[in-house]
Parts: sequence; structure tokens; C-alpha cells
Amino acid sequence: MKLVLARHAGFCPGVKRAVEMAEDALKEGPLVVLGPLIHNRDAIAHIERMGAVTAGNLPERGPARVLLRTHGSAPSVYSEAAHRGIALLDATCPFVRRAQEAASHLARQGRTVVIVGDPGHPEVQALSAWAGPGAVVVRNAEEARALALNGSAGVIAQTTIEPRTYEEVLSVLRQRTADVVAVNTVCLATYERQRAVRELAPQVDIMLVVGGRHSANTAKLAEIARGMKIPVYHVERADEIQDDWFTGNETVGIAAGASTPEWIIKEVIARMEDMEKRVNEEGVPPEEEDASIAGQDVPETESNVETEPAAEEESGAMEAPEDLHVGDIIQGTVVRVSADSVLVDIGRKSEGVIPVSELSRARRDPREIVKEGDPVTVMVKSIDDKEGEITLSKYRADEVLAWQKLERAMETNETIYAPCIQEVKGGLVVDVGVRGFVPASQVERGYVGDLSVYVGRELRLKVLELDKEKNRVILSQRATLEEELEAKRSDTWATITEGEIRHGVVKGLTDFGAFVDVGGVDGLLHVSELSWGRVNHPSEVLKEGQEVDVMVLRVDREKGKISLGLKQTLQDPWHNVKERYPVDSVVTGRVTRLAPFGAFVELEDGVEGLVHISELADRRVEKPDEVVKPGDRVRVKVLRVRPDDRRISLSIKQAEERGAQPESNGYADNPAVDKVTLGEMFKDLFEETKK
Repeated sequence: MKLVLARHAGFCPGVKRAVEMAEDALKEGPLVVLGPLIHNRDAIAHIERMGAVTAGNLPERGPARVLLRTHGSAPSVYSEAAHRGIALLDATCPFVRRAQEAASHLARQGRTVVIVGDPGHPEVQALSAWAGPGAVVVRNAEEARALALNGSAGVIAQTTIEPRTYEEVLSVLRQRTADVVAVNTVCLATYERQRAVRELAPQVDIMLVVGGRHSANTAKLAEIARGMKIPVYHVERADEIQDDWFTGNETVGIAAGASTPEWIIKEVIARMEDMEKRVNEEGVPPEEEDASIAGQDVPETESNVETEPAAEEESGAMEAPEDLHVGDIIQGTVVRVSADSVLVDIGRKSEGVIPVSELSRARRDPREIVKEGDPVTVMVKSIDDKEGEITLSKYRADEVLAWQKLERAMETNETIYAPCIQEVKGGLVVDVGVRGFVPASQVERGYVGDLSVYVGRELRLKVLELDKEKNRVILSQRATLEEELEAKRSDTWATITEGEIRHGVVKGLTDFGAFVDVGGVDGLLHVSELSWGRVNHPSEVLKEGQEVDVMVLRVDREKGKISLGLKQTLQDPWHNVKERYPVDSVVTGRVTRLAPFGAFVELEDGVEGLVHISELADRRVEKPDEVVKPGDRVRVKVLRVRPDDRRISLSIKQAEERGAQPESNGYADNPAVDKVTLGEMFKDLFEETKK
């Protein structure tokens, strides 16, 4: 039987730092740990045997020393401790601390903070407290689609969440609202352990995952391994292992979560070796007599174990301090920043140094790039064993990880987000950790005349071409836009229903109507559906780019056609026309058109009445144009109102007769109703009196 240890296993830097803080603090006296320090019962039992006390709440009063757990604590814990005179030792993981700072910053900007993670996890609960009462937590993209977002959003993640889950949620939210600020707070150490399991699982017959059952990152390792369709056993310690699990299996893979102590991994390996030895002594030869361990994160046990060399990993593995090599990519914590260098704690007896020339390709003051306490990913540039000096490079590590991210994005068709930094001949230059090029034809779905407007903006990109040797990175925003448009179209056709109101954008005007985008699909808004009144051309009501609410009148999915209406979203002027234009009232209107049988008079938008030819004048009229012409303003008397037929009968002749006057009936304030004075009624009598 062959044992293969995953390339990354055991304590991550944040967990190791917390345990070491607890051990150092206990040397100086009693210590209270606020909540389980990490998600591993054996590690907690270890520090409790040294004298630590795990408590659910702060002590009532000082003096006391309280160690905060790696998962972080709410802001109220800090203020309450200060109020009670309690000294705090903060073991919050640097990556979790960065996420807390991002949550607080986004909340101060007035954004809705969306946290991608498990709402029941202590880290997420602490993040929610830092983000304020408006924060929301989603586990995945499906839950993100159900969010009711109003305005801007800020997105962060539980540090142990899968990067793909975070990217999927982010993609959904960017479709929901244009103003999204994303801060990727996923921990690299967690991702590397998950990746190591994905690489190892297809090579073994059975997988043993070691770590606390309440550890989210360990549980995720087991979940990933199960997805490879092999037997998976999750154990907390060696004594849980059963011999019959391995019957008939030639190769056993071993993975361990970021909170699993090194001594437990060693115990598991020793238990497996002991089992192998007993099998051999009983005369049952295994398929393969030698047991070997492949991996670098855990030192060899003192036995006849033959360490299998680890395959070279182009992305740069997170090596344990004892196994540092030039070219390795590791994580550390910034402990001091000066004008010419940055000192980094990488878990060795001596710190590593980043010269200012290795911090960034752009020569800037180090204090503008990092600050004390920041987590940092670096490449080991050189090791001087005699002097004990380790030289590190941040920008070289950034480039390696950038290529890794680009390769993964190209393989999975992921969307990546990058700022445009320069306009050049034929396209745009973007910063994707390395220099990337977006051809002009790949910026938008249509032609772009002025590319300079994109400089400084964030683009949503797909990777089209990669050539590491030539340092060639070709990207496309057009591909992303087309993919988003197709997704939007599919969603629109799946959900659109007749009678609903949809928000849309006017895409174009024609003589017969307007085309309105109602979600990636253009619907026709016919000129007759624009207004309750008469419209000669859509440009009288709409303009291109205008946002409008329209009603869906008809949907023909087979022909791909949607008919829309604008007037249906407005108040129907015929709704209470009888009250506004009572019979016998005299009002003013405008002649709109003539017909052989009379003239049509518009009283207001959407309300038009007919003056029959016999009601045009108190004399015989052969043709309406003998009396009126289109555009004339005339006084008319309301003879009959039929709202159901949308008809009003009017008379110019009767309005001009001496006895005609508007009915009061409380409608004197209607500007459309003329007020007839006594002077007008008795005009002839006054003229005779003057004579």
C-alpha cells in the first residue's frame, strides 16, 4: 500500500500564528480565549492543558488577558473590553482582519455589503457585525439571484470559500446592479489546499481527510474529494482510522485542513504504517510492500518512510518553512515597513526581506503599497543559509499568481475584472497582474470611435489567448458582453408575460414606432400605442436612449416578437371624461382634422370629439373648411358623452348662440371650460343702449 500526502496540508500561517501567540502568552500567566481559538479540538485541548480557559463571553472586569480567536470578533468586543479594562491579544487571521476592514470601509460608503459564505460560521458572523445591520450573507449564486438590491453593493468573501463560488456570486450581482465594488478576501492558503486535493484525488483509490469536523476548510476538502467519486473518510485523529477501510486499495491519499496540527498528521501516518506492518507480519502481502509519502508541507516521520519527490508546481506551492527553495511562493505577514525594504514574518526563525526593488515594478514608497499586519504573498528570491537571510519578491509572486489566474480563467471561461491603464494603437492595455491587451474590436459589441474614455475604467474580460514565453495576453470584453446578453435574453424569454410592466431602453425610432430593449430582447412599441392622443411620429414622445416603463401586450416566442404599449402605463383620459366635460358645458378645443361629415376637435391629449357638419354654423354648410381649418381653436358645446365608445358629440353653432353658457357644477376651475361673462351674453343689448 502506498501513502501519498497532499502537497499542502496542516496549519496555515494564520492558524500557526494564533497557536504560537497562545503558547507564548501562557508562558506569562493565565489566559482566556474568547471562543474556540481554531476549529480543532486537539489543538484547543493542547493550549487548555497549558492553562488556557475557553470562554463564550468577555470576563466581567479586568485585569485579565483575553486572546481573540482566528475567526475574528465583532467591533463591540473591542469597545467592551476597553470599557472593562481588559487587555486583548488579537489572534485574528490577517486575511480575516483584511476582510473585516473591507466590510467596514464598504459599509461607510453606504453600500449594501454582500458576504459570500456560511451564515452560521463564526468568521462570517463577525464580518456581518463589521459590515453593519444592512449586510446580507449568501452561500452561492442561486441565493445571490434572490437578493433585492437597491443601489450600490460591496462584495467580500469568507476567507475559506471556494474562489469559483465567489466569482459566480460576483457575476450575478454585477448583472443586478452596475455599481458593485468587489474585494476578493479569499485566502490563498485555503485555495492551495483545495487545489492540492483536486490534483491528488484522481491519483489514489481512497482519500483520508484529517481535521476538525467543525472546520469549514477541512469539510470542504472532504467534499471536493467526494466529488471525485472515490471513498472518502474524514477523521479528527489517528485512533478513528479503521483497518477495513483500506482492504483492496493500493494507494491512499492523505489531506489535512488548515487547522490540523502537525502532530496529528504524523500520528495518522504512523497509524497507517503500523497497520501496514501488522498486515505484513500476518503474512498477507500487500499489493505494494513499500509505503511512501509524497509531499512537502509536513516533515518526514522517523521511520523507513521513503519520501516521494513532489511534482514541480508551476503556480508556486505554499511550502513549509523547513523546505524553502528559491522560486517557492509563500505567504507571510508584514511586520515592519521602511523606506527601502519590508520585513515579513514567514514562520522561520528569521524574517524575510523584500527590497524596495522587489516590491513593485513601479518604484514607489513601500508605505504606499503595504502596511504592518498585512498578509502578503511573496516569492523566495534567494536564501543565504550562512547569514540566515531570505530575500523575497512581491511583484514576482504577483506575476506568477497572475499567470495562474489567467490560465484558470481561460480553462473555465471565467470572467476577470481589470482596470484599463492605457490606450495604444489598435486597442487598450489592462492590468491583470501582467500586461494584457484588448484589441479595439474586442472592447464592445459594436464599433468604438474613442477608446480613451475607457482609460481608468474597470473592464469585464474573457481570456482569448495566452503565450507565457512571449508574455502575450489577449483579452476580450466583447465576449463577456455577448455572454451576458445571451444570458439576459434567455432569462427574458423564460420570464416575460403578457400584461406585465417592464423597464426598458429606447434603442431606435422608425416612422411606425420605436424599438425598446426590455432585457436583451427588442420589443416593438407601435406608434398607435405611444399615447392616448394622436402621435404623428414617435420622436414627438420618445428619444433614443430614453428609459421607459412599458406594458407587454403580446408575446410570440415562436417568431421571436414582443409587442409593447406605453399609453397603457398612463392614466386613460376617458376614465372620468363625463365629470370633466359634462353635457351642455362650453369648452375650448383645437381642430385636428376635417371630414366630409364634420370636424374633429381635440379637447385634451387623447380626448377628441366630433362636430357634425350640421353643428358647425347656424347656416347651411356644404364643406367643413368653409367654417374651420385644422389648427383653429374653437369654442364648442358638449352635446353627448359616450365613454365606452370613446366618443363626444360637440357643437360650434350652439356654443355661439346667445343662450349657450358653461355649466358650473363645480367645474369652474377647469381651464378647458370657458367662462361666459354677462357682457358677452347681453352684448347686443349694451350696443343698442349706447346708441
